Amino acid sequence: MSRSGTGSGERSEDASTETDEHPSRRRFMQSTAAASTVGALGALAGCTGGGGENNDDSGTDSNTDSGSDSNTDSGSDSSGSESITIDYLNAQAAENSSIKSHFQESLSTFEEQQGNVTVKMQTASYGDIRSKLASTVSSGNPPTMAESGGGGLQFYLDGKVPDHSPFIEGTDRLPGDYTAANLDSAKYRGEYWSAGGMRHTNSNLGINPKLFSQVGVSDPASELSTWSGFLDAVRRIDEQTDAIAYEETGVPGDLESYWGYARTAYTGGTDPWMRQSDDPEHPTIVVANEDHEDQGKTDGMIKTCVKMAHEFSSSESAQRGDEEIPSLMLTGRVASFNYAVPTANRWRAIKEDVQFGWNGGEGDFMLLPHPKVDAEFGSNFGISELEGVEGEHGGHMWALEQQQTLFNASDTKQNAAWDLNMFLLGDDEFVLPAWGEHYESLPGLQPKLQKILDEYELAQSTEQAYKNADTYGEQYSTTGASWDVRDTDPIRWTDINETISEAIAGQHTIEETPSLVRSRIQDRLAQ
Repeated sequence: MSRSGTGSGERSEDASTETDEHPSRRRFMQSTAAASTVGALGALAGCTGGGGENNDDSGTDSNTDSGSDSNTDSGSDSSGSESITIDYLNAQAAENSSIKSHFQESLSTFEEQQGNVTVKMQTASYGDIRSKLASTVSSGNPPTMAESGGGGLQFYLDGKVPDHSPFIEGTDRLPGDYTAANLDSAKYRGEYWSAGGMRHTNSNLGINPKLFSQVGVSDPASELSTWSGFLDAVRRIDEQTDAIAYEETGVPGDLESYWGYARTAYTGGTDPWMRQSDDPEHPTIVVANEDHEDQGKTDGMIKTCVKMAHEFSSSESAQRGDEEIPSLMLTGRVASFNYAVPTANRWRAIKEDVQFGWNGGEGDFMLLPHPKVDAEFGSNFGISELEGVEGEHGGHMWALEQQQTLFNASDTKQNAAWDLNMFLLGDDEFVLPAWGEHYESLPGLQPKLQKILDEYELAQSTEQAYKNADTYGEQYSTTGASWDVRDTDPIRWTDINETISEAIAGQHTIEETPSLVRSRIQDRLAQ
């Protein structure tokens, strides 16, 4: 993936040449409507590509004159003679060595710009960061700032995290420049508990073009656009090849595939799980709610998740995480999965010359929108609740997982930490390479998306993910952000994900799974 030339405006490849991996810039930008209305953008789930690392070094030296848009616009004053040390706990830098080095170099630039601020960055995997934060907070020694994820809401409600509204509203660019996902995720009942997320990721359908071409698919964007069309192709792959036609990533910590495609039975961004009521302490639970008109859509998609895993996935699917999928797909052992994210480098790490896109049916990996539910799907798959139901493409947007929070500290430290947050959100020399090159994602500030598109020739998977988020807007939402309940994360990861994962593993039946999800949510909310 090459960064565009900066002097003459020329690119390393002719931008007018259209291929499956690199559609023409003009055509893509027209199709995304200038990307100015990118809707709910989401953040990556609790997983890493490189495992957890601990690093107390703040980084290496970097050039300070980067020509970047580094207007932090913080409204704070962390300059002066006092030396300030920020303890920063980060999970993103643990994803791979490339993004880690970029963080280190960028933090050195930030330190040089500030003059009196030292950043001590420590990294932990997304799987480990919650326990690490819990330990440091309970011991009375929390970091100054952390990529706390949804767990940060708990700390906020427990008084360990300050109200972030004065910081956000003290800038000229926030909250207006936040993505819809950040606006949704950083607030709890109208209050800002978070500083926003640096970047987001969305869920999509991923396929192996060679296997789908082998069973007669020639136009995947059309033929796989509905669940009935997708199901038909998966059945043919299952019958005619030795590949796993569809692999569910069913381990509880990675079952966000269901979060994404559960929305495809709905339209207009309707939440499949819970809706706010007049009493915020008692939201309406849609799952297994016999009195709710949408019960069948949600219950039907829960059953679809389990049934797809049982009929087409491997016996390892209940313990399968998404990190294992690229190698399985690139070697032809898996044909499809519903947890595809924009990060092309995850695939290049397995096969350096991976061919993204259809490429006449000879590509290695292609990203598409989740199929939408069509009126015939319920009958075609034996899910009575979905008979006659029609939905729209949509998915999960990971934003809660990457929210950053300031912890209670002196005003001087909090102001310096806020300046760091604004640097990571808004400095072009950090943002553009970070999410356009080192770990392809959707930036946390909406105007930065267009800059990344202008700066880089992106893989088909990344461009399609951007396009999906823009085209289907409100259908790409962050699961749980709109619930405004204290126990958002336990409901997502345990009550929903773990219960469905148990069904995939055969610990309870498909039919009883929605009721079990409902009862566990009720117990959590003490309803």
